[in-house]
Amino acid sequence: MGKNLTTIVKSETQEVEINRDLPTVIIGECINPTGRKKLQEELQNGRFDIIRRDALAQVKAGAAMLDVNAGVPGMDEP
Repeated sequence: MGKNLTTIVKSETQEVEINRDLPTVIIGECINPTGRKKLQEELQNGRFDIIRRDALAQVKAGAAMLDVNAGVPGMDEP
């Protein structure tokens, strides 16, 4: 195999290291408004209750990182 590279992803409070010699990093991917009408409505109204609930559930289930898709067709994004 080639060179073993490391990727480090940081937030304000956490650092996640990704490297083939380390345990697999779990990435939660359940925050997506596609096909989720209630989540789309919340985002359009500037609310984040469902996102907060989903994020906490994924972290509790072992996710070290979250892949967040907040795009809603037809909605202006800042």
